[in-house]
Amino acid sequence: MLASAMVLRALIAALLSCASASLPAGAQAVAVPDCTVDGTLADDEGLKLDIVYRCRAAQPISFVPDDGRAAGHVSGLQVAQANGLVEARYRFDLTGYARAVDERTTVLQRGSGVLSLLSGWLLEPRGYDRAPTIDIRMTTGPGLVFATGLPKVGDAWRLSGTTIRFAGYTALGRLNLQEIAVPLPGSLRPGQPQGQGVLRVAILDGVSTVGQAELLDWVRRTAEAETHYWQGFTARQMLLGLVPVGTRRGVGYGRTVPGGGPTVMVEVGAAVDPRRLFDDWVLTHEFIHTAMPFVRGRSTWFMEGAATYIEPIIRARAGWKTEEEVWREWVESMPQGIGAFSSGLVNTTGRQNYWAGATFMLLADLGIRRATQGAKGLEDCLGGALWSGLDGSLRVSLDDYAAACDRAVGTTTMADLVTRHFERAEPLDLAALWRDLGVSMAGGRIVLDDGAPGARWRKMIVMGMKPTVRVRRPWES
Repeated sequence: MLASAMVLRALIAALLSCASASLPAGAQAVAVPDCTVDGTLADDEGLKLDIVYRCRAAQPISFVPDDGRAAGHVSGLQVAQANGLVEARYRFDLTGYARAVDERTTVLQRGSGVLSLLSGWLLEPRGYDRAPTIDIRMTTGPGLVFATGLPKVGDAWRLSGTTIRFAGYTALGRLNLQEIAVPLPGSLRPGQPQGQGVLRVAILDGVSTVGQAELLDWVRRTAEAETHYWQGFTARQMLLGLVPVGTRRGVGYGRTVPGGGPTVMVEVGAAVDPRRLFDDWVLTHEFIHTAMPFVRGRSTWFMEGAATYIEPIIRARAGWKTEEEVWREWVESMPQGIGAFSSGLVNTTGRQNYWAGATFMLLADLGIRRATQGAKGLEDCLGGALWSGLDGSLRVSLDDYAAACDRAVGTTTMADLVTRHFERAEPLDLAALWRDLGVSMAGGRIVLDDGAPGARWRKMIVMGMKPTVRVRRPWES
């Protein structure tokens, strides 16, 4: 069906307006996106979305759901294309989709609030030879909210550099949405310009007012603990969705989706217990993922290993764990991953991903400290990659990430370890490593030998070389 001249003129005007929106003095105009999405979210016996797509395309474009289960909840789809412009309209039954799927990796509903992957309700424009840039604007009905982890450009949420499939979660409907100011990545380094990013927290229904305040306090303090490791927060903007689970008392499943803009989903007990929150590792672990790009090429071990290794260090430096507790965790758990060094890190599965990767990160941390005579550590390597622009919105190769990491510390440590243990599958003698570091277990307790050959480097790892900044928990304030 061909669009009328009036519709096409309106479409052109809408697309061009994206480039001419008001800008701060001295700012450069933003390039016109390939597509704009104007959505309306209403509560009409359940949450409904009315979507209008407007795209520039010389070739035929189709609009299809990424999740086949969403197709049955799309109605009234109409597509008009002529003269290099396309307009598509449809209605989406968000509540019907959420109730039908009810899956924490895809879409969940609590009360009248929904946490859904963007790909759940926004159709994918197919036909482009690359991922199109899409600006999304949403009008919400009374009492309803909408948020994503995507960056804001004017009044639009911009998806660029990745497809809708990898765009992460969105929060829609009636829910508690709060914004927490966080320091920009790397902005706490000496001599760096200061700036603030935003951590958006969406709490779905099922938690008391007091419990919601306790959850927000936990998130703020955990974010603060992260900033001391990364010298700034892990992302310029992020969406964190907290999903209450009535049968749980503490923290449950967590998931990070990095594309476009980092988003995190974490299950929490409906009956909030602050001590259980701060004793848990999941939120700290997931925030670490948002500081790193998705590493392609069967490299789950690298991403999960980094988060598993860094998490107890961050919590120890915040004062939430002791140094001995961290070493005990590693001594007890790292043997679960040691077999992967002989069979090949590329073949890791399950818990091996976490503990083979964490052991690899320990080797990298030690190697960097030795090569720089203690001047730098793993935090400078990974942090440097983040500050160089390799953030959680990107997808990169393992070699490119290792190279960026090494440039930040002036060594070849990370690349050398990738060659030895990922490409060549060189085995590792973990017992010999513990002896060198002076770490052992005796009578069920960890023993640290300061006379061991590598004790000098071991002492730098958990608490770092700079004075730590304690992040007090609520009962310690």
